[in-house]
Amino acid sequence: MSSIMQRRIIVFILLFASFSLVYSSIAYYALSKPPAQEFMAWGVFSPSGALSNYFSGSEANVMSGKPFDWHFAITNRMGSIQYVQIVYRLGNSTSSSPNATDSGDSVPQLGNSSIFIPNARTAIVNFTWSLTKKPVSGGSVYINMTINGQQVSPSVSAVAGQKFRFFFELWTYDVTSKSFQYGYKGQNSRVGIPLQVWFNAV
Repeated sequence: MSSIMQRRIIVFILLFASFSLVYSSIAYYALSKPPAQEFMAWGVFSPSGALSNYFSGSEANVMSGKPFDWHFAITNRMGSIQYVQIVYRLGNSTSSSPNATDSGDSVPQLGNSSIFIPNARTAIVNFTWSLTKKPVSGGSVYINMTINGQQVSPSVSAVAGQKFRFFFELWTYDVTSKSFQYGYKGQNSRVGIPLQVWFNAV
């Protein structure tokens, strides 16, 4: 074999090895997926199955004795089964809202519901409620409520019955502390995902 042919073979082998390495790298990055981020998601749904139209009509007015059948849909993408608790509170326009890091501990709690949710599954939790107004005191309206069959008497009021609001919080069970903790465990800290719905007591 001539020296020219030998050099060509060597060059071919080097080029083949180089292109193989390049294409292998491209294929690796194209086919490799980053690890899925763990999260939980949820929403409060109206009887029509929408994330809106919670009340009949354009106004969020609630009449005494009228029942409302809502539900929560909670999706678990944490990689393992989760023990979840929904905490519901009643506030008004001046109440401190829960956020991504802090719960609404200063707002009266109305009750809670708990459920186990397997990984990659969505659970449904019913929330049926109605209210009755108490006598007005100095322009402030207090209400009694029935939530999932339980009667509650919140200590919060609203001027002329306007701008009450539900706060809904998602809590998850922490094995280390053996207690429910606000939000779910994120990569660096716990993540709160509160919901709220405004209404007027008329």
